[in-house]
Amino acid sequence: MDEMQIFTQQKFTDLDWSEKVMENIKFEKCVFTGVDFTGSDLVKITFDRCSFVSCKMGGVIFDRCGVVNCTFRFSSLFGAEFKHCKTTGTSFSEIDMTSVTVTGGNWSWCNLRYCDFSGKNLEDINFTGSDLRNRTFEKSIIHGCDFTDCLLSATSFHKADIRCNRFNSFDISTTNFSGARVDLDLAVTAVNMLGAKFER
Repeated sequence: MDEMQIFTQQKFTDLDWSEKVMENIKFEKCVFTGVDFTGSDLVKITFDRCSFVSCKMGGVIFDRCGVVNCTFRFSSLFGAEFKHCKTTGTSFSEIDMTSVTVTGGNWSWCNLRYCDFSGKNLEDINFTGSDLRNRTFEKSIIHGCDFTDCLLSATSFHKADIRCNRFNSFDISTTNFSGARVDLDLAVTAVNMLGAKFER
């Protein structure tokens, strides 16, 4: 097995890394500016406290990667896929997530405000503590996900299937569950938040 390459506090500018297969690399506190990752396969890559500015990341496959406490500005992730990745603490608020595919993984404590995940299939994702305000999950199918301690003000689950997930609180006045398919646990959570008592 190849030894892991580690790059710390380096700047990568205007590089063409498109269509590459990259594996077993750690980038720590690095800055990527104008780097073209288009169509690359990133396998077990760790980006720790990195910044991506004006990068092209369309069609990138992140496979079991760590994208931890990172920021994205003016970058494109069109058609990108995250497979069982850890993105804890990363800000995606300036990214168009409409065409991004997420399969499992740990997305806790992320800034996902204003992101659009409508019409997606989301399964076994840990969103614990993430900022999901003003976000839409409209008509999505969401199973086995953890929304514990998430910020859910003005979040829409309109006509979504949200059975078999974990919620402990939400903004009862602005979170939109109209037409959603819910289970008993979520219904009980809503009743308790209204100060009522649920009885079988």
